[in-house]
Amino acid sequence: MLMEEIIRIQKMVKSKIVATIGPATSSVEKLKELAQAGVDVFRLNFSHASKEGTEMQELFECIRQNTPEIAILCDIQGPKIRIGKMAEPVILKYSEKFYLYEEDRIGDQNGASISYKGFYNDVNEGDSIFINDGLVRLQVKTKDPKKRKIECVVVAGGPISSKKGVNIPSGNLSTQNPTEKDIHDLKLIAKLNPEYLAASFIANAKEVKKIRAILNNAGASRIKIISKIERPIAITNFDEILEVSNGIMVARGDLGVEIPAEEVPIRQKEMILKCNRAGKPVIVATQMLESMINNPVPTRAEVNDVFNAVYDRSDAVMLSGETSIGKFPIKAVRYMDRIIAKAEEHIPDIDPRSTDSDEPDMYEAVGHAVYELARVFRNVNFRGKIIMFTRGGKSPRKAAKYRPEFPIYAITHNPRTARQLNLVWGVQSVFIPTLKMEDWDSEEIMQYGIQKLVEWGILEMKEHVICTVPSRISPGKCSVIGLYYVEDILNKIKLKPSHYSPEWN
Repeated sequence: MLMEEIIRIQKMVKSKIVATIGPATSSVEKLKELAQAGVDVFRLNFSHASKEGTEMQELFECIRQNTPEIAILCDIQGPKIRIGKMAEPVILKYSEKFYLYEEDRIGDQNGASISYKGFYNDVNEGDSIFINDGLVRLQVKTKDPKKRKIECVVVAGGPISSKKGVNIPSGNLSTQNPTEKDIHDLKLIAKLNPEYLAASFIANAKEVKKIRAILNNAGASRIKIISKIERPIAITNFDEILEVSNGIMVARGDLGVEIPAEEVPIRQKEMILKCNRAGKPVIVATQMLESMINNPVPTRAEVNDVFNAVYDRSDAVMLSGETSIGKFPIKAVRYMDRIIAKAEEHIPDIDPRSTDSDEPDMYEAVGHAVYELARVFRNVNFRGKIIMFTRGGKSPRKAAKYRPEFPIYAITHNPRTARQLNLVWGVQSVFIPTLKMEDWDSEEIMQYGIQKLVEWGILEMKEHVICTVPSRISPGKCSVIGLYYVEDILNKIKLKPSHYSPEWN
């Protein structure tokens, strides 16, 4: 595999693209096309995984083998409530009666079962029940304690079918998170060891910690947890959730059903701002280019949606059905890439004081220093690049939170770090397996890495770089930070050029 294919140095946009993999894109050919079109992270949705998870394991291994530079995010279902199996899709009409049952049964025009066995106890007369992302709306009329069935009246008709989602806006649910299915899936995910895990329907920090404990006990402590915000309680507890999470997904599908739709935009902006301040990646998801499931071009409203998410400084935007089951998955990615590029042309400079955290650490100090160097030298026509050598990726993440004008190249000998940084705004990972960061001193690391970047066409001899190198003696500390002229660095090199031969796995 060519080096250019691995780090994709031609990728010009700074915001990242997450694409959900499904029947439309699970082939080797489509996976490679998605990567070439600009996808940074592949999402695997475990909501539809079998108990054995064989198909997910095969897909995971296919991605690792054929697109090893792409990060993988495994998404667990959480306490999602769904309609049970239906004999066939039905259309519910206004004012009709429709019954919901706790017992398993085949659904029809008159009623259906519910996947959550505590549903009967959690709903009350007068409650609203939304099905199929709110397209169908029921109101609870009466409850039959003997048969444990719920009589509802249809207040907004529409289609329902097997496994459609169910929401109760009142939020009076006693579901457990993680569920038994989640715990089973987490054990498989721990063995697969992806870069990220998306945890659904998180309500508080305690639930995130439970999931973290399961992963840690399974030997998968390095998987980073992205908490999905989908319910009003998660908005209330957002600060504590953010503190214990590695990132956030603004999952607007269920969120837009459980809170008034007109509130979603402002909540989205608030969450993006808090994630930026914390230096943690935030993904905006759901229905971004929804019409492209069936159409070759997006609507104007969808273009506006993606543009504004990028303009508000989200780290990544996500495609769901557009790439998992859509007719035009590659076109959807290319359109998203174009919209991102245009939005990034107009994003105003950030005031670093608005992004500084209340409790800065050494990594944030390095990130802020890099930003200030870039800002000062921009005024004297500096047009170089930011080169950050890293073991675990913390310093590049902190530098990215300040949104510097110049591209950040994160140089690492760790393939996992390289892939995890795929989700971070403005960071391009360069994986150099022959870089001996544990054995060499700072000057050797910098010289070797800069030489490689020149060989591969990322840097030019007559170019300045802002460079940081971590300390070998004191992990977590930075021993080198400054502005350098590439030619000056290379004039001191005694190392022989070597062919790039990555070993991702």
